[in-house]
Amino acid sequence: MNEGRDGAGRVAPAPARAGRGPLATPAMDGATPTMDGVAPTAPPGTRVLLVGIGNELRHDDAAGPRVVRAVQELVRWDTLVVHGLTPELADDLAAADLVIFVDANADPFLPRPTWRPHEPPAQGPAAATLLGHALTVPVLLALTSWLHGRAPRAVTLELPGHAFCIGECLTPRAAQGVATAIEALLRLHAGC
Repeated sequence: MNEGRDGAGRVAPAPARAGRGPLATPAMDGATPTMDGVAPTAPPGTRVLLVGIGNELRHDDAAGPRVVRAVQELVRWDTLVVHGLTPELADDLAAADLVIFVDANADPFLPRPTWRPHEPPAQGPAAATLLGHALTVPVLLALTSWLHGRAPRAVTLELPGHAFCIGECLTPRAAQGVATAIEALLRLHAGC
């Protein structure tokens, strides 16, 4: 696909194609989606929390929320859409066995959606002192463990993103990542 550029050299979002749904992309038209990393396992009875992270008014940053909104009625999982990670999410995480975070990543070397597992959190009150202005998944897991005595397994499904300026359209690369992520999550759910 040909990506246009605006006057500042940023990638301009591709216009929607007439007659096609907002999630229709080549991967959903029969092409085999490709992903990196290893998907988590979710045996029957696993309490899964799916968290879409991102600002839906910032082009590709909306990829995580779009994925979660697309599958939330199709899966038997708890779902959340958030702009960012906050300490209040620790209560939701504590109720889950597995948390899947879905988030756009601006890394230009991330060619396709990638599963990134998170290590079990540090134990003890020192974990809570890690809180700052920017909360990360490992710190949120440590906080959950400290507050609730346990933390779930966690993985982030990172989606490639390119444009994070104000706007509501996804770039073609992000739209492809969204479609691939939806398929991967539905396959994972089917195995539950």
